[in-house]
Amino acid sequence: MSDLAAVQQLLAHGRLSIDRCERGRTTFLSHLGAAPKLVPGAWLGHRDLLYALALANLSPSQRQSLARAVLVDHGREFGVGRLSLVTCPSGLPHGGSSLLLRPRGGGPTCLYTWALGPGAGLPACEWLLLRALPSWALDVPPAPLAHAGLATLHALGMHVEILCATATCARQVQEHALGDLPFTAHPRFAPHLDGVVRPGGDEPAAIRLSPHDAFDPRTFGQVAKNRSQEPASPLALVLVDAPPSVRAAVDTWLAGQTARRTIEVVAAGCPGRLGRDALATLWRSGGQPKVLLRGDPTWTAPALAWLQDLGATVAAQHDDGTQLGLF
Repeated sequence: MSDLAAVQQLLAHGRLSIDRCERGRTTFLSHLGAAPKLVPGAWLGHRDLLYALALANLSPSQRQSLARAVLVDHGREFGVGRLSLVTCPSGLPHGGSSLLLRPRGGGPTCLYTWALGPGAGLPACEWLLLRALPSWALDVPPAPLAHAGLATLHALGMHVEILCATATCARQVQEHALGDLPFTAHPRFAPHLDGVVRPGGDEPAAIRLSPHDAFDPRTFGQVAKNRSQEPASPLALVLVDAPPSVRAAVDTWLAGQTARRTIEVVAAGCPGRLGRDALATLWRSGGQPKVLLRGDPTWTAPALAWLQDLGATVAAQHDDGTQLGLF
């Protein structure tokens, strides 16, 4: 694995940054909600992603960056610094993209991915960057969130809080699981979803989509009470691909609740994502590249064992789920 250091150098230095905004570097955005903090600067992204981003509540300086952003189409080569770049579909909505990096002066080719869904492309490459996710990393993954389960909770009169990672995840929940159920959403998600029930509507929504990082055990109980106007109303918390830190925050909140209130906590997978069989087929179609695995250790450990059983050469980097935080 002598070229691992070259791959790390490729991703850590130079003018390009992926899914994280850094001063002096051009930022490629792979999916809607990619950058935890969308700092004004030089942005790149698929045209559908940038069009969707235009609907978000951006600051004036962020809108200036969006107006100057470079719109990318899949399969068309472009360059940043010493890198030749091509995007391919990741199978996620709103222009979700994987990014193929080729050093102009020679070196290993690398495909960066954030998450993969049906229709994802995998061009021939030497290294594949995979982020461990429960849908394929765990030996027994949580079932993808489905309409039948949400409809049952809704029919039982429960208030349902669905916690998702990003606007991309929220969109997939809407497309694959909500159906005709009335729902509302956090302001970060609402501009990118269809059919969101606005406050004060004729039919109140008992289902709400919120970001993982918006869950605060110190304030969530009060927020939920204000929305339901029934302090002891039954509540279901649906944790979609929630990392251990989110589950710990939920457990902290649960410890302070009264026994008379019915609370259900359900772990679910994000719908519209690849499982192990589909990922294995995709990996083989790309020429069985070496894999640079990243993510929470809870997920990377079983993912590493499975990839090695598959026959892949794997290097693991444990991080916080953001872009290559340890490089």
